Amino acid sequence: MLKFLKEEKKLSEISSIEKNFLIACILIEGAKSDDDLGEDEIESIKSILSKKFKLGDTKINKLFSDALKEVNDSVEIYSLTRDIKNNFSHEQILELFEDLWEVIIIDEFIDDFEAALMSKLSGLLAVSSKESQNAKLKILNKLNLTQT
Repeated sequence: MLKFLKEEKKLSEISSIEKNFLIACILIEGAKSDDDLGEDEIESIKSILSKKFKLGDTKINKLFSDALKEVNDSVEIYSLTRDIKNNFSHEQILELFEDLWEVIIIDEFIDDFEAALMSKLSGLLAVSSKESQNAKLKILNKLNLTQT
């Protein structure tokens, strides 16, 4: 479990900084799922974080760096997804799925590991297959790509 969430908090008690960190971590997990954290994925993550949180480059780079360290030091994804499920509304999780699909699709290819991660995340975060598919299609349309 992420260090700052060791004590149980209610949905309204988690800070925006903690939520930002959780989002950065899960986006990095998505990007790393194919064992290739490419520049296009890094830039996509930073762009999503910048737009979502309205932070400058220095703060985005620090957030990304801290989240990458956390992800690299972690040996499992279950505590991260539990923290997200316990601290985000279903609507926020669906938005997060769109962001995850964007990071995964940015290289215009979805490999088996990325698809498997999204399937696993659907189960862990109580997102239906239809909801995940809708998020994926929304991002494909946004990026002017066809179904992959």
